Amino acid sequence: MSNTLSRQDRRLLQKQEAKILASSLPMGTDPRPMATHVRHVFTLLKNYKSASPCSEAIAHVTSLFDRTAPPHKDIACRKGCSHCCTQMVVLTVPEAFYVAAQIKNNPKAKDAIIEAHRRTHDLDLMSRLEAKVFCALLEDKICSIYKARPLACHAFVSTNLEACLAAFTRNETASIPMPEQYVSIVHACRILLMAALRIAGLSSAVYEMNAALTVILSQENAEARWLAGEKIFAGLPVQSPPPPQFEQAIRQMAAFTAQSL
Repeated sequence: MSNTLSRQDRRLLQKQEAKILASSLPMGTDPRPMATHVRHVFTLLKNYKSASPCSEAIAHVTSLFDRTAPPHKDIACRKGCSHCCTQMVVLTVPEAFYVAAQIKNNPKAKDAIIEAHRRTHDLDLMSRLEAKVFCALLEDKICSIYKARPLACHAFVSTNLEACLAAFTRNETASIPMPEQYVSIVHACRILLMAALRIAGLSSAVYEMNAALTVILSQENAEARWLAGEKIFAGLPVQSPPPPQFEQAIRQMAAFTAQSL
């Protein structure tokens, strides 16, 4: 925290933060609760004593999503339902490191990721869906890293199984109905994550999951090197940047939070 804050102000802020960090994320217009999480994620990313600062940061963000996303009686997704797991998954670098940490001692999973990247790296979105290459991290149609799955996977839920079957099994044009609140929550989580990354001087670019994991798994000390500023993903295609409104929200949150660091 900044030395511009008095000792009393810092203590008060820390007390307030402890409560906020353990709660769900208010989805109102007050930027202060989100800024609290941005500060926390920033601190976790800068904790170089941790074996994986990125894993700790993303574990907090995904846990926040899970605490905030309300139970929805109409969600059709069930354990073993993997129809949508042929989609391209994009994620930030810290999310990729979090996933990599789950499989670093699993040669079978590592080989499966590299093979999936080989099969899909030159396919566009539609061709990839048509090829029906299932996620390499599925085991008997169940996600083997469920708690550590990327934000995109956390948020992709459907309220209509038939729409999923049409889109992912029969290659029909179908709109997947999703609870609007889930979409808003994942947007908020992405904004706070990207704001923390930018304040930390780290890239907030997103990459295709298999490609990013292949880079990480083929190098020693990849996370420490990336955190130190090495451009280990330099040869990887960056996926679409945030749309203007999203980009503006990231910048505003980064600027607002930086005042209290």
